[in-house]
Amino acid sequence: MYHVLVAVDTDVDRALSQVDVLEALPASADELFVTVVHVYEAVDAPADEAGSSVIDDVNRSIEDLRGIPESVTAVESRLDALAIAHDRELHVGEPADAIVSAATAHDADAISVGVRARTPVGKALFGSVGQAVLLSADRPVIVDRPE
Repeated sequence: MYHVLVAVDTDVDRALSQVDVLEALPASADELFVTVVHVYEAVDAPADEAGSSVIDDVNRSIEDLRGIPESVTAVESRLDALAIAHDRELHVGEPADAIVSAATAHDADAISVGVRARTPVGKALFGSVGQAVLLSADRPVIVDRPE
């Protein structure tokens, strides 16, 4: 069984393009297992009169507040249609760290990330989750950039 951790953000087209890449792998659907991972960025604000416990409460309930992204449910529907077994994990924190940690915890064979075209200045100013995962992962990273 080849286990791929598919890290998706909120972009539906980019997430579905990652599934297209999975279809191109030299394995049949019954030889693949996918963990779909989405990371909510933590709310990081200075404590005010209410203290840091309010921010901690928000981060603990962020899934309920923001809901499951459409990109996650779209990927799961597509995997169902392809008869690829899968599960879902939602995390709160810094995306690249959470993705690499989840891959390690699951002992995934590979990580799939979707990236978007960025200018060199955009990369320098804002970084890239895909780039951070690629540089810090201890396993193969499948990078997809939809056209």
